Amino acid sequence: MSRFLKRTEKGITLIEVLGAIVILSIVLIGFFSVFVQSAGMHNTNKDASRATNLARLALEDVRDIEEFSLNPGTYNNFNQNGVPTIPSVNSQGYFQKDPEYSLEITFENEPETDLILSTVKVYDSDNKMVSKTYDYVGVANNDE
Repeated sequence: MSRFLKRTEKGITLIEVLGAIVILSIVLIGFFSVFVQSAGMHNTNKDASRATNLARLALEDVRDIEEFSLNPGTYNNFNQNGVPTIPSVNSQGYFQKDPEYSLEITFENEPETDLILSTVKVYDSDNKMVSKTYDYVGVANNDE
């Protein structure tokens, strides 16, 4: 009996090593998928944040437009005769600070008010709308 008690197992078997590798692989795959998804969300949020800031910049420019030049319609080109002057974009509608984004502005008269609804859309280089916002611009009433 003492012979059986003195017997010790040294090392681990091949099956134990393979089992440990499988378990470790499953855990690591889970961690890596979280990191990849996190990096993708970071890029998406960064693009949306940049586009939102550009839209706000364009809205500031819209507020500075002289009232009599706010004609209803949709505009993709700017800074020329007959179209709005938006200093933050070039004549083709691409932003000066970030040329991979373009601008589209729509002006609509609001019925029974002296307001114009200005809708600002920002598109990325794939022509996908990344940001949309709006503001009401007051127009002086000429009847007074």
